[in-house]
Amino acid sequence: MKRILTILAAFACLCSCETLDHTGTFETDVQKLYDDYTLTDIHWSGLAVNLNQDNYGFWALFNEFKNKIGYYEPDYTATVNNGIIYNSDKEWAEYAAAFHVVLPYPHHVVSDGKWICDEIRNIRLTIRATEDDFQLYQNCCHIIPGYGSKEDVFLAGIQDISLYIESYDARSFKVGLHCTLPYNESNGAQRLNTDYLYYTFTR
Repeated sequence: MKRILTILAAFACLCSCETLDHTGTFETDVQKLYDDYTLTDIHWSGLAVNLNQDNYGFWALFNEFKNKIGYYEPDYTATVNNGIIYNSDKEWAEYAAAFHVVLPYPHHVVSDGKWICDEIRNIRLTIRATEDDFQLYQNCCHIIPGYGSKEDVFLAGIQDISLYIESYDARSFKVGLHCTLPYNESNGAQRLNTDYLYYTFTR
């Protein structure tokens, strides 16, 4: 009887150990996002934007971008992989996931006293997510680009760039730019509107 109880106890211990080994950690969870992605949507959270000057403002801007000069579809991809951060001086390493993205953005010029989108240009960057700054269902892992060109209203208006991820098992993620775009009012006037432009990447 003692032998049977010992075997059962050992089996229970093995089962509990196995369960513990499979408990999710930030490192194992975020690895589920490792993959290659393509840009599938661009959405503006502010007032409706008219990039094509056709008198219609939109929040869903993917097709607006695609129909502008300079937009080259194969360029707009993302790769998520290991972005571990090392410090050779202090001999430590911090686990991180690296989100390498290429973002199209509208370049504006002033014509007849108004901001006009004349072409699409690119921002290429890497956002690193560590356990300390990563959170689901909200903008996280903020980086400050430091763009200061007053000649480019969009770049000058970027206050931060961040990730938005709903689930570790999601097939997509978003990059949010807190930036500025011109808004055309019904009376013909134009003013600048600051909010988030979200890019969705899907695998």
